[in-house]
Amino acid sequence: MLQRLGDHIKNCMDHAAQAEAIAARSSDPQVKAEYLEMAQRWTQLARSYQFVESLERFLLDADRARREFQPRPPETT
Repeated sequence: MLQRLGDHIKNCMDHAAQAEAIAARSSDPQVKAEYLEMAQRWTQLARSYQFVESLERFLLDADRARREFQPRPPETT
């Protein structure tokens, strides 16, 4: 799952960069504003994916730690 999130983050940042480039080339203030807003939304989506990725890492680490430190039942012979 983490790899897919990384791909989503990269795609979002690529879209944001494309929108910023179009805004920079535009001479129409309304078009420029719309593309800058679009870039901001792509960046916000990327940050949301980054948060999900960090949360997933935290939960995986917590689960791993729980399993490692879970008391084992006494052995019977």
